Order: sequence, then structure tokens, then C-alpha cells
Amino acid sequence: MSKIKNISLAILSIIPLLLTFFAIIKWFQSPGTGAHAEVYDELFLTYWSLGMVVAVIVYGVFIWLMTTAVEEEPDDVRILGSLPVERGSAKIAWTVTIVITAFLLILSQITFSSIDFFENPELEEDSFTVKVTGWQYYWEYEYPNGITYTSAVGEPLRIPVDTPVVFEVIGGDVFHSFALPEHRIKVDALPSRPNTGWILAEETGTYPIRCYELCGDDHTLMIGELEVMDKNEFDAWYSGGGQQ
Repeated sequence: MSKIKNISLAILSIIPLLLTFFAIIKWFQSPGTGAHAEVYDELFLTYWSLGMVVAVIVYGVFIWLMTTAVEEEPDDVRILGSLPVERGSAKIAWTVTIVITAFLLILSQITFSSIDFFENPELEEDSFTVKVTGWQYYWEYEYPNGITYTSAVGEPLRIPVDTPVVFEVIGGDVFHSFALPEHRIKVDALPSRPNTGWILAEETGTYPIRCYELCGDDHTLMIGELEVMDKNEFDAWYSGGGQQ
């Protein structure tokens, strides 16, 4: 009865794992856009796939151990002053160690390469920096030519397509977090110092801007939009001082 109970508990413990699996699959059905989303999703999928492989192996071993009767060998009796009976194989232990080490080295290389991509903008001649300030409860945008407005008036943050743009983000009062979910970008807005992030939008369109830091009672109202424009349309808007 005890064995059946243990097996039932093991099977029930797999349910949260399966729910997580299907939740992530659903999340990938709404993929992001842009260079950052591609790098982020590949890194996430790598870790998730490895985690699933490890989970299957671990649960498989657990169930195998619970369903396999192991009788104590007569010679495996603990005697004071005697060395314990050696089990297993040194070759298997070294093989597992080498495989795990190789996986960790590969994951480290992929991870550090992704971090380098996110932290070091690949700027071009027409790149520029937009200063983004978080206030309770709106975003303020300031362009290099002096164009300044806020999300409170319903205007989107405008950038050109296929052009690397840097965001210099700071908090004007409390902690905020400037996030572009579909582009997989999040930059903390701290009152003490600015943080930077960058984007390379590859498709025109309108995308949500969110605050991912609980910044007050009306935190959920701190939303905005990012409008990725055709280069000619953006140049006309920018040279016109922000007039439509």
C-alpha cells in the first residue's frame, strides 16, 4: 500500500509541471517582435528545454526507484570498523560529471553572449537617445531636438523602424520600471540614477508600454504606447518638431 501511495504522490506532483509546460507553450503562441525578442526567446527556450529534460529524467528515476523492489544484500551489513560496500560505477559518475560540466559551459557562453547583446547597443549613424522619465502615473519623453511630451496626453512614444534607439530611463519621484513586453525590454527607472536600454524595432506598428514596478495606488494606470514608424514618416514628424 505504501508503494502505491508513493507512486500516486509522484504522479500528482507531475501535474504542476505539466501545467507549467502548457502555460509556457501558450506564452510562445504570442511571440515578441524585434531583435531583442528573438535573443530573449531563444535564451528562455534553451533554459526551459534543458529544465524539461532534467525534470523528466529526475521524475523517471524517482518512479523507477519506487516501483523496483530492492532487497538488502546479505553482505551489505554495516559492521563497526569496516568500510562500506562500494556501489555504482566510477565511470558512470565521471561521465555524468563531464556531461553536466559541458552543459554548464555551453549555457554560460549563451547567457553571457545574450547579456552582452542587451547591454551594448549596436548603434548606427542615425541612432539617437530618448530620455524617459517615470512619474506617478505617466511617462515623459524627451528627444535630442527638444521635443518633449508625456503619455498622459495620449501621445505614443515614436521611434523609426530598423534604427537602433537608446532609452535613458530615470524615475522622477519613486521607483518605476519602463517595459516594452512585446520587445522583451525592461529598464528600471530609479530616482537616484539613470539606466539605459536600447531597441531595434524591425516591424512598424503600435505596441504597449507598461510599468513593471508597483509604484503606487494607480500603478495599473501607468500605461502608454510605442509607435514604430516608417523612417520617412518619422523624419517628417521629428523635423516638424513633433507636429503631426
